[in-house]
Amino acid sequence: MNAEENISEGSLRRALRGAGLRVTSMRLAVLRALAGAPAALAATEIADAAAAGAQGSADRVTVYRTLAAFEKAGLVHKIDPGDRTFRYSLTDHSACRGDHHDHEHPHLVCDACGLVRCLRGAQVVVHARPGGARVPFRVRSEGVTLRGTCERCETRAVGRAARGR
Repeated sequence: MNAEENISEGSLRRALRGAGLRVTSMRLAVLRALAGAPAALAATEIADAAAAGAQGSADRVTVYRTLAAFEKAGLVHKIDPGDRTFRYSLTDHSACRGDHHDHEHPHLVCDACGLVRCLRGAQVVVHARPGGARVPFRVRSEGVTLRGTCERCETRAVGRAARGR
């Protein structure tokens, strides 16, 4: 499932069943919130979006439990941008083949506003320097975070500078 595509109710239900999870209104609301998000969301943002979609309230404990179940099932990945607030994004399985899961990717984090975006389709490659020591270590997962300023915050900073502030 890919957050950028327009996801139907049927595909949300199929994603839950395919992950071995029961289909509940809360799980559908959380998936819908994540599928419609252009960037990774904090659990509180997901709870707010789920509540708005369900036209009611979303118990935050249930949202956290739902996110934990989704993470365990491989539907979402949890991102730690370093500000003590985890963000969640749908896991894009489009590059996965059979039992081989290839959905690791770098994340862009805005130091000004905290926005976290997945940099899908990118690959981080580490090359040893000539003569560098070989380290016997098997990598099971990777996590690369690139920090900087998002376009919106950069535009604001340039505007403030131009006004002499």
